[in-house]
Amino acid sequence: MSSDNNNEDVKKRDAFLGLAECEVEIEELEKDVELYRLKKMVPFYKQRDSYINDIPGFWRVVLSQHSDFANYIRASDFKYIDQIEKIQLEWLILKDENESNVRDFSVTFYFNGIEDDFEEQIVTKTFKIVKSDTINDNKSTKKSNVNEDISEDENEEEIEDILTSEPVDIKWPASYDSINPSVIVDKRSPEGKKKYRQGMKSFFGWFKWTGKKPGKEFPHGDDLAVLISEDLYPYCVKYYTEAQRDLEDENNDSDEDSSEEPLDLPGNEEDDDDAEQVEEEENDPARKKLRRA
Repeated sequence: MSSDNNNEDVKKRDAFLGLAECEVEIEELEKDVELYRLKKMVPFYKQRDSYINDIPGFWRVVLSQHSDFANYIRASDFKYIDQIEKIQLEWLILKDENESNVRDFSVTFYFNGIEDDFEEQIVTKTFKIVKSDTINDNKSTKKSNVNEDISEDENEEEIEDILTSEPVDIKWPASYDSINPSVIVDKRSPEGKKKYRQGMKSFFGWFKWTGKKPGKEFPHGDDLAVLISEDLYPYCVKYYTEAQRDLEDENNDSDEDSSEEPLDLPGNEEDDDDAEQVEEEENDPARKKLRRA
């Protein structure tokens, strides 16, 4: 009986090992498939981007009309979002297949300037996938060891892929000096903290996002990065076309509304005069008598 149990345990262990090996092979296959797709798609993205460069205000239309993008941006930011002339995306694995994850990428924004407020600039931000345990290990070195008797199993956490980035410099608008975290001197007072938080929630605060300080930097910075890389950039032409169609529908609706207004035809003026004359006669007793006579 015990030998049967041992055989079952061995089979179960081998099955788990086999599953683990299959998962590794599947991950490698998925990476190869995605890498193949990128190599095929990137030349067309470059050709597409060259056409987009000849369409004034293309990215302004796409970004201002995309409802999900608006969820991450303060309303006052759109004045500067409208200055984005070009967005360029690059996948790092195409430069170094050995060192990069297939989902690592950089996004470059080309900003036009606003006189006396916002400088023309080009800003690139890079995003990389790392294992969550590498971030947790860095945090744990700053904490003292407590409850050392806790077993490894109880301490062990599931290791996940985490999107991270490094802060990059961007020149903020002059009108944002009051909420620019780099300019705020007093970060301890209630008013200073409030201004600091407002600045960190700005689109410009996203360029400082790292993914390593939850609750202390731009909220959901990873989601915004993924939205840009996996939705906005690949499908920008679709969103531009939809936005243009919506604008045409709005214009058609306004034309229909104006066509429903009553027309002032020349013949109507005489009819209106006759009607007014009859009404005056009905209301004037002297005229009523004359009509009876």
